[in-house]
Amino acid sequence: MIALLIVAFAVILLIQVPKLIKKKYWRELLVYSVLMTLAFVMCLLYALHVDVPNPVKNTQYYIKELFPFSYK
Repeated sequence: MIALLIVAFAVILLIQVPKLIKKKYWRELLVYSVLMTLAFVMCLLYALHVDVPNPVKNTQYYIKELFPFSYK
């Protein structure tokens, strides 16, 4: 399972990264790399059966604190 995950992410990177480098999109490459790294780590933790907390609950809490609209 982990080997398949690594192969899948490697294929995605081999397809996308050369295009970004060729067009010299350095900022986009940086953001892409950060997001892909986060996605890989989350998928790896899921494959290893590690209990990962739900990020939606924390995001909802911070949104409600930053923007105190009337939520029902």
